[in-house]
Amino acid sequence: MYEMAAKYSNGFPHHRTDKLVAPIDSTNRDVVLVTGTTGSLGCHLLEAIVFSPNITRVYAFNRRARDGTVLHARQAVALEERGIDSRILDLPKTVLLEGDLTKVNWGLSDDIFHEVQHSVTHIIHNAWPVNFVAKLSAFEPAVKSLRSLIDFALASPLPVAPRLLFISSQCVLQRTSLLLYYFVSRAPKDFAIPEGPVNPSLSLTNGYSEAKWVCEQIVYTAAGQTILDPIVVRVGQLSGGRAGAWAVDEWIPAMVQSAPHVGGLPDDSRIVDLLPLDIAAAAMLDFMHALRMIDTVHVVHPRGVSWHSIAATVASELGVPLIPVEEWLRRLQALAATSPAQSQKSQVSPSAKERHTRLRLRALRLIPFYQDFFETLDTGRMALGFPNVEVTQTLRASPTLAEPTLRDVGAEDARRWLAYWRRVGMLERPRALQSRL
Repeated sequence: MYEMAAKYSNGFPHHRTDKLVAPIDSTNRDVVLVTGTTGSLGCHLLEAIVFSPNITRVYAFNRRARDGTVLHARQAVALEERGIDSRILDLPKTVLLEGDLTKVNWGLSDDIFHEVQHSVTHIIHNAWPVNFVAKLSAFEPAVKSLRSLIDFALASPLPVAPRLLFISSQCVLQRTSLLLYYFVSRAPKDFAIPEGPVNPSLSLTNGYSEAKWVCEQIVYTAAGQTILDPIVVRVGQLSGGRAGAWAVDEWIPAMVQSAPHVGGLPDDSRIVDLLPLDIAAAAMLDFMHALRMIDTVHVVHPRGVSWHSIAATVASELGVPLIPVEEWLRRLQALAATSPAQSQKSQVSPSAKERHTRLRLRALRLIPFYQDFFETLDTGRMALGFPNVEVTQTLRASPTLAEPTLRDVGAEDARRWLAYWRRVGMLERPRALQSRL
């Protein structure tokens, strides 16, 4: 980890304003480059940026699809799936770009790259490969992409280099609570992890979290060695936005999907700081103009709610009981251990439907993740192994999150998630509803 961080932290360019070249956009408003706009957070970011009156243009940058599908079509589908009007793509301020950040000029034409570099005032780097089983080395292209954006910002001819927001993850803190609880004397159970750099030993869970830590260090180093004014944005667990769309490949949706098959949903009376996607996106726009002294923020709900209050609604809708987290994991492991060979020994052969169901259960593939994540179950005030994080700088930087009337996640949110998961086929429809269709 140290070696990779050092590799991409050398030789940062000096920012030199080109006085002979005027910016293409001469207004005092913002021009934003955002990467990774076809995912859940990216879609909500794009919507928030497009509707911001202070932003005159947005460049939505994404990699080309392997199957050749054009970006406009992919982006439109992604937006509509999340209840966002895809007509925002047809507005004059929206510019879709396909390319590769690791290539020269990102694979863009010289004219387009010149236009972007001479106009962008803010960069939100949201793109990231989602793979919780790959090793650190597999994420080196993502690390290289971040370095490319840093060099791009420092090469800007504008008087002030573009501010970079690097979207990190609280996965870099996953072992923090555990280590503090067991190895730091006098550390109370409600100790909140500060907004700032962390020791790499806290991120040693998988290549995904290790690579995020590496990128954080590169950003911090760039801030210390150059005039760059970046912010590391550690995103907590985001839930579905206004339309309830919560990506089915995430660990909480997978946990919910498993409930009918293991006979229960995990219960925990403590707090979760789930934050809806649309609120998180609004907070990102706040961070664009945060004070220079703020270098790290934690994007979580500042109050949080009891996991039990949410789980009770979900369990009731699914017709399953609430069970201890440890019991749920034990049952999931038992389900994973059930093989055709074992079934033959007991003279019980799983039906084709049962075999198909097991293949579809995402939680079975995430068992190592759950084992690591739940290591911190007994270490603090947070439920389900969530890290307890400080939000002092975050609330100072974001009026959205600091708003006293910020909506809490509750039963209605849970019902919208369930409706979305049923609509996309992750969950079966209730039998009563099926009979009417």
